[in-house]
Amino acid sequence: MSLAHGIPTAAAPRRAGVMTPAALSVVKLLGVALINLPLSYAAPLFSKSDSPVYRREEPDPKSPEDPQLWVYLGVAIALVLLGGVFAGLTIALMGQDEIYLQVIATSGEGSEKKSAARVLRLLKKGKHWVLVTLLLSNVITNETLPIVLDRSLGGGWPAVLSSTILIVIFGEVVPQSICVRFGLPIGAAMSPLVLGLMWIMAPVAWPTAKLLDWLLGEDHGTVYKKAGLKTLVTLHKTLGTTPSDRLNEDEVTIISAVLDLKDKPVGDIMTPMGDVFTMSADTVLDEKMMDTILSQGYSRIPIYAPDNTRNFIGMLLVKILITYDPEDSLRVRDFALATLPETKPETSCLDIVNFFQEGKSHMVLVSDFPGQDKGALGVVTLEDVIEELIGE
Repeated sequence: MSLAHGIPTAAAPRRAGVMTPAALSVVKLLGVALINLPLSYAAPLFSKSDSPVYRREEPDPKSPEDPQLWVYLGVAIALVLLGGVFAGLTIALMGQDEIYLQVIATSGEGSEKKSAARVLRLLKKGKHWVLVTLLLSNVITNETLPIVLDRSLGGGWPAVLSSTILIVIFGEVVPQSICVRFGLPIGAAMSPLVLGLMWIMAPVAWPTAKLLDWLLGEDHGTVYKKAGLKTLVTLHKTLGTTPSDRLNEDEVTIISAVLDLKDKPVGDIMTPMGDVFTMSADTVLDEKMMDTILSQGYSRIPIYAPDNTRNFIGMLLVKILITYDPEDSLRVRDFALATLPETKPETSCLDIVNFFQEGKSHMVLVSDFPGQDKGALGVVTLEDVIEELIGE
């Protein structure tokens, strides 16, 4: 049996939407190295003969009347905003679970459905590729900002303090806070920009992403074991913004029972033979016996051979006795008996449900030795399975 919305039950739950710290650290270190590498090669070399002590001259702060000051400040503001976009998109896109996106893209409504489909298409190209692209872009902007501020405000603590405050507040905290709350629509709106950056940075980002795929494995979304699914279903009794979004007690009971069907054997739900109304094939269906059958209220009665109470040869369908006249005093063997299938007590309830759905029989004999005339432990009917599903 399966649940609506394609909820899978294959593997242990894991938080797939948030990338591991190892992946983030590796990519950031690589980005810093790539940015600083050209600078180190371009640095001038000094020997002891040239200067005993090398001291870098700090640039002077720009005057407010200098147009270059406002150009540099404008560039700095643009870098802060751009870095904030990359930091926010990292949270917005990496925080999305692919299984959840598939559910929304399939069964969602309106703009949410379209947004989920767009983000899912982007992440399908490679979640690590998206991650590496965004982190490299963020590193480039954050490493460029101090250089710009250094030229506009002069060297030393003013540039360091300004770049730190701008990056932390406007380049990290604010955009990430916004994208945590509105990650899906923002990620969908910015997906074309991210896709373009992915191709621009592909020479570096794509090999790094493949390395992460090899080291950490590809991300396929969050999946749950059955116990986790039942807990999730139970939580939905209280979750949801409206009553229609919540599950009621009966829905939770039925869904949980369906999840247990495969692991529950029919031996746990069968009716023991001591409580089963049976008859011999030689039983005469006179008026007294007909009153007994009707008083029991059963629709199917197991029938055993006259000479062996452990050998069940079929079952009598009570509905065929509707037109029968008890004054005829016919025996049970004079009527057409329906086949009574047999199974072992270890058979799962799910297999029995599938058998009942074929329409061949609604009653099965449970025996340790099916087909060997060694007696039965009990019977299981379609009604027994339904009662198990609804919790009765």
